[in-house]
Amino acid sequence: MSNPFTQLTREFAIVVVGVFVALAAESWWSEREDRRFEREVREDILVEFESNVRILETDIAYNEAARERIASVPGLSDESLFLIPDNVLSAQYGSGNFESAGFDPEMGIAQALVGSGNLGAVEDRDLRLKLSRWGGLAEQCRRKNIVAVEFDLGLTPQIVEAGSDLHWSEIERRHLRALLGNMLQYFDIRVACQRELLDEAQNLLAYLSAPD
Repeated sequence: MSNPFTQLTREFAIVVVGVFVALAAESWWSEREDRRFEREVREDILVEFESNVRILETDIAYNEAARERIASVPGLSDESLFLIPDNVLSAQYGSGNFESAGFDPEMGIAQALVGSGNLGAVEDRDLRLKLSRWGGLAEQCRRKNIVAVEFDLGLTPQIVEAGSDLHWSEIERRHLRALLGNMLQYFDIRVACQRELLDEAQNLLAYLSAPD
């Protein structure tokens, strides 16, 4: 006849082993799912940043062309400024149309991860740091772009008003030069931010594309 204590001990040991086996299986499955999720995240981020690099390159090229029109007046002397025909100034600046490209990033898994604070799902520490830096820089540039746009909107009516009669007096020309000079500063801040984003996006893309 078996000892009841021995039988109880055996049953308890079986239960404990079963619990540990279940926990180990659950941990293995969870780890497997986490790694599968991270692989999918990396693939999605790779596609996302390929798109972001293309968008930024296009925006920067557009802004470089737009900058020429804004920058053509601030550096002029009074003599050169006064020689520009009224119709040329009116055609260039009278409409107040100072278009520029503000970066609108491809929104996807990277933004979702950074925004949700769920970067812990990515085991790769370097990738987490790069994504965090990208998220912080993108937000910083978004705020700078808002300030630049608001500044432009405040200056544009003054420029339109100065040339509304299609005649640019010496005072109005000097005023135009000063306004465009201020506008250029904010324009350059915006583009410099886009260049930072492009560098960061290219670095992140190179990191993701590198063989393990």
